[in-house]
Amino acid sequence: MGRLPVAASVTSTLAALTLACGSHGGPPSPIGSADPRTAAAPTAATGAAPTAPTAASAPAAPPPPVALAAAPRLDLDANRPRWHVYDRGLVLPIATEGLRKYDQAYRSPWSAVRGAGADAYRTLRGTAALSFPWTTADGDGAAELIVRGRGLAKLRVSLDGRRLAAPTVGDGEARIAIPAGALTAGEHALTVAASGDTRWQAIEIAPAGATACATSGTWRKVALYTELPPGAQLILAEPASATPDAPIRVTLTDEGGAVREVYAGPLGGLATPRALSVAADHVARLDLAADGCAAWDHLQIAVATGQTPVPARAPVDNVVLVVVDTLRADRLAAYGPTRVQTPRLTAAAARGAVFLRHQSMAPSSPPSHATIHTGQIPRVHGIAGDDGTLGADTPILSAILARAGFATHYVGNNDFAMSRFKQVGKWTSFETPYYAHGKDCAPIVASALAHATAAHAAGKRFFVSLLPIEPHVAYRFHEGVTETYWPGPWPKPFAKVVTGAHLGRLKSMKLTADDWQRLRALYDGEVTHMDACYGALEDGLRAAGLLDRTAVIIASDHGEGQGERGGRAGHAYSLNRELVATPLIVIGGVAPGPVAAPTSNLDLAPTVLALLGQPADPRMQGQSLLPLAGDRPLAPSIVASEYGKSYALRASRWQLVVDYDGDQHLYDVAADPDEDHDAVATAPIALRYLRDAAGLYLAHRTRWHAATWGNLADLAPGNPLAGTALPSAP
Repeated sequence: MGRLPVAASVTSTLAALTLACGSHGGPPSPIGSADPRTAAAPTAATGAAPTAPTAASAPAAPPPPVALAAAPRLDLDANRPRWHVYDRGLVLPIATEGLRKYDQAYRSPWSAVRGAGADAYRTLRGTAALSFPWTTADGDGAAELIVRGRGLAKLRVSLDGRRLAAPTVGDGEARIAIPAGALTAGEHALTVAASGDTRWQAIEIAPAGATACATSGTWRKVALYTELPPGAQLILAEPASATPDAPIRVTLTDEGGAVREVYAGPLGGLATPRALSVAADHVARLDLAADGCAAWDHLQIAVATGQTPVPARAPVDNVVLVVVDTLRADRLAAYGPTRVQTPRLTAAAARGAVFLRHQSMAPSSPPSHATIHTGQIPRVHGIAGDDGTLGADTPILSAILARAGFATHYVGNNDFAMSRFKQVGKWTSFETPYYAHGKDCAPIVASALAHATAAHAAGKRFFVSLLPIEPHVAYRFHEGVTETYWPGPWPKPFAKVVTGAHLGRLKSMKLTADDWQRLRALYDGEVTHMDACYGALEDGLRAAGLLDRTAVIIASDHGEGQGERGGRAGHAYSLNRELVATPLIVIGGVAPGPVAAPTSNLDLAPTVLALLGQPADPRMQGQSLLPLAGDRPLAPSIVASEYGKSYALRASRWQLVVDYDGDQHLYDVAADPDEDHDAVATAPIALRYLRDAAGLYLAHRTRWHAATWGNLADLAPGNPLAGTALPSAP
């Protein structure tokens, strides 16, 4: 699991997109040029999938050539697990990796694949629910469900909770009628079960009477739900090797349902890049349709050149990692307007790289800190909840650097999370000032500076990890600070401190509006107090002559509820934005400026190693964020958070939250930053984009390594899933 390496090499050569059948030989229709906002309205909110092009008029002259950047490239071959493939109709390929898009079960009831090739199949334990998208262009009349496999006589199938008729079984195939009007545009749920030894190969949802492609490995249409970088271009770099004059059509359907024809013409015309323009941060459905059947191979989405190259930065000598416990990103001015005063952090952010869409791995300290220090997700490093211990084969950042000769020091006030790292981390020193000095961050900074200057005096490079516990409860009153957020009075139930016991009793306390203002003022005052400690850290490094040679990273383990979700406070209750949207600011060793790609605390350990010129441990699932910094185009990225059976996926503008009960909620974070309005029913294209990623995440998260697999929105060339993603032949 991970995020696109923008500088990742894309070495696969673009070859021909081969049309295997169905060429009608006539000239194709001209390329469309309608603007998406003025084009004819689609017939449904999900937009119309492309119909087969006709041979009506001479091809239009190709547009002027566009120079394309070497990276980023979204390789469509590598992303085959994300394809929606149409033969007679939409194919749900049970016996391949293509199944994952439709299986949203936390624990999949499907077996591993058995057999191979056309004989591959899965078996089913009990009942399976499969969610799939439908558009009006796929058909809204009579349809049928076609199941391929063996032992199909006792199938039981429901569509959106409505039981369908018994199947008609033939040779290796069962057909079940779907009533006219049952398949409307949008998402649908198919529930399947069978008795006995049923071998499931594929399920098709097709208009009645549709015929199959005659040649194995060809499809009438493929669709991809994706985000597109600015300046995106669809490209076929080499001449087509077969039927170059065959007509094809490419369309984009935007989030609002408007359909734009990108290209209609001969296959060979895709050798010229074709612009794929949608609004920034919007998800679109890309449809590629042929007149007949096609093998859709070796296409890529690239971007036009013209961006200013970002110079490489030399590794720094040292890293200071400041993980501010329980700090929400929206309390820092670098992330948008806020009343909270943090002048030192604001000034530091202006000199650094600010990762604007950064996510915590978990909404609780133990799993989150373990991810920060190992580059692994919780169920891999072993601390999936508040309990648990590190696995024996866990890569630990401090231990890796200690073996490389660095001085490694930890100073922090959260032993609940970090005590598990005391022995295995191979620290030069490990301190908890809380026991001698109380909660305050000032002693942490003083100790960290002492260790840094001593290491430098001894001629050693250093890694210092700080964990100040402000603004975690107890929220304290700071004279001259907290009054700026609430002038008083300070009566019970909180007076001038909010404790963990208070948060545990909030539901029974019947807080007034003023009580909530007092609670938030105390939290915000802790953030401002922490800002002064950060300033002291920078001043101390500067006075010692170390600041210019040291990268400082500001992060957090998770956020904190402040009245959201019907009056919740604290953390660990959900994976909504107030708990997982955390800051990440890197000052030194990286190109400064805002970074819009979604990123994760999973990537912190590899990023620290990259800053220090050290290789990432191959067991780490994240990857360095340094290639994302600077003014360069970014390919799509989706990152994940998880806690228990709950998980969340964040794209640029959208967040999918699957709660502890399995209910799914979709939020447009840009329009609805507080996540008050569930868009599951109103944003089908964005929902399907994140559902496609969710299936991959649930199935493969423990094996996912970003360096070789890519991320959930942009699988890397050579990833282990692409070769077995498409439906097996009948």
